[in-house]
Amino acid sequence: MVGSVSGQFFVSSRTASLSAQSLKLAAQPNMVALQPALLVVSCERIKQELVRTLAMHDDPAGKIFIILQPAQTTADAVDIVPERFAGNWNCHVRLPDVIDQDRLAEIIVRASLLEIANRNAVDHSAEIPEWLSQGLARQVIASREEELILQPPDAKENGLSVKRLRVDLTDDPRLSGPNLRKFNPLAEAIETLHTNAPLTFDELSWPTDSQISGDKEAIYQSSAHVFVSQLLRLKDGPAHLQTMLTELPNYLNWQFAFLDAFHADFAQELDVEKWWALQVTQFTGRDLLHLWTPEESWRQLEAFCRFPIDVQIGPGAPLRTDIKFQTVIRGWSHTRQLQTLKKKLWDLDLIRTHVSPGFMALVESYRQVLQEYYKKCIAAGHTPPQPGSAAYQAVEEAVQQLDELDDRRASMQPGLPTPVNPEQAVNGIDVESLKRELLKR
Repeated sequence: MVGSVSGQFFVSSRTASLSAQSLKLAAQPNMVALQPALLVVSCERIKQELVRTLAMHDDPAGKIFIILQPAQTTADAVDIVPERFAGNWNCHVRLPDVIDQDRLAEIIVRASLLEIANRNAVDHSAEIPEWLSQGLARQVIASREEELILQPPDAKENGLSVKRLRVDLTDDPRLSGPNLRKFNPLAEAIETLHTNAPLTFDELSWPTDSQISGDKEAIYQSSAHVFVSQLLRLKDGPAHLQTMLTELPNYLNWQFAFLDAFHADFAQELDVEKWWALQVTQFTGRDLLHLWTPEESWRQLEAFCRFPIDVQIGPGAPLRTDIKFQTVIRGWSHTRQLQTLKKKLWDLDLIRTHVSPGFMALVESYRQVLQEYYKKCIAAGHTPPQPGSAAYQAVEEAVQQLDELDDRRASMQPGLPTPVNPEQAVNGIDVESLKRELLKR
């Protein structure tokens, strides 16, 4: 058994070395192989970052005992069991010896919160709400000033093993990893909530199993992260969270401890719900109280993707029809394209604030495709795209991507058959090529 410097964390392993299965799992992205001597240091660093986040003076009473056992899968069960001994509450944790790094941080944060809350517990252990442990864990991971989780070195320089730390000043949420420090701690959470509907306070309070696992887990973690970060920004927010932890053993329902601790900010649960709705609007630009229905969302997005024009076919009045982005991209002048795309991107931002949750991912996909083409269009200048050129390739890629998104949009029309493409024919006449010629004149 290996103990930490503070004497709070103790780690033991059932095996002297990793099994073949553990070694295989350790090779997967973001997984870390745990060694007792390194794990106790990681636990201390995570706990110190948690204490710093809560702005508290730490005086641990209980111990946290961690037992490592051979990993079987990337999602092995983890047991965290509080136990009262000699007047103090200790915490026993069973961990697989290979685990996802973010999950490890969340487990250590949860065990540490349990120890902090149980310092005042007598009859029963405190209940740590899911949003608190998940939110603080994400805050700790994102705000770290040093590498939290140590693992065996994987590179050598001049015969010495080294680890590398990269700093991301772009806040690109797609970049991740154990050795990456972000400039904006909320970058990843905000990106997730831009394309997924944030959870309500009630969903954060009582999540279902499906919300805290699988594909939806990231949405819960991101919602909890923003929720906790905003609580910390309230006047005396860290002190109120400390008070909540102190009060948890006195209540069977954590919500009473929460309202007791934050009584200066929230008189009742309804006040929390209203406050959270405002935070969501601030971070995502979405007013959850005034969202469109799926039918209206589809209609607005359909109108956004259409450009009404008049087409002259023979004598008589001009024929009113619609064209798509693809026609604009292929046929309009450089200056006219840029003006139109810029306005359409603004329109898309407005649609995004009201569209129903089911259409958020589609709206974001349109935004990404149009924004990327807009950048390439600026870079290409006024030179007409020639076959084989970068500008020509940008046009073809954008058209292909928009075709796919249009098909996806058509399949999402609520309760109605897939709409017929109005550009295919008018009175049996193929007008697509004719329109392109007219638009070039």
